[in-house]
Amino acid sequence: MCCAGITEDGSQLLRLYPIRYRRLNPSQRFNRYDLVSLETYRPTSDHRPESVRVVESSITLVSQRTLPRRERFKIWLPFVADSIEALQTDNRERGRSLGIIRPDPESVQFTWKSATASSEEERENLRFSRQAMLFEEELTSLQKDFTFFYTFTTGNKQHRCQILDWEVQATYYHYSQRYGDEALPRMQEMWQEVFVKQNLHLVMGTLLAHPRTFSIIGVLRTTEDVEAFAAQGGLFG
Repeated sequence: MCCAGITEDGSQLLRLYPIRYRRLNPSQRFNRYDLVSLETYRPTSDHRPESVRVVESSITLVSQRTLPRRERFKIWLPFVADSIEALQTDNRERGRSLGIIRPDPESVQFTWKSATASSEEERENLRFSRQAMLFEEELTSLQKDFTFFYTFTTGNKQHRCQILDWEVQATYYHYSQRYGDEALPRMQEMWQEVFVKQNLHLVMGTLLAHPRTFSIIGVLRTTEDVEAFAAQGGLFG
């Protein structure tokens, strides 16, 4: 899997891969907003400027969620673009392949369709879910019954983007265990209604095979007043 990370000084948004999370030692497994130390190098086959390869054995957990909850949004706010259109312009002109956008809250719709392995993209996703390498025992595939989407507007244009964040699949798995046939309606309520009220922001990234197309690779939210803080002008003051 790939992970989006921010350097400790807050200056760069990076794409870190491969991180085969289920193969990491328990002491290496990190959560969102943990501080980790790791060795990286530039890949030769991936020209996206934010992409770095990770030496998995070097991953060290430095500290766990040391940022207070109300401060966490400050580390990703500098990477918020005005719209997907602004990201696409940066992508064409400078190769930018990672960014964050805030969809127009009233436009957000959460939908899904049955997942199949019939397309090349789905087959590739299923292959990566096994997180296997040569001479290693193949892991059981992660459950994927549905593919999930957000439809929304930015810059007065509507977009429908697939959600590739592992969190949405994990949510479905846990909801299906807990709520049975009510899992999908309850997910829609959470992801479409509750999240929007929590300043929903979307981490957008391109795939190596589709370097001009942005998909949703992460979902961010906060109960803090993001607009009021941004209007103050100082992000790290």
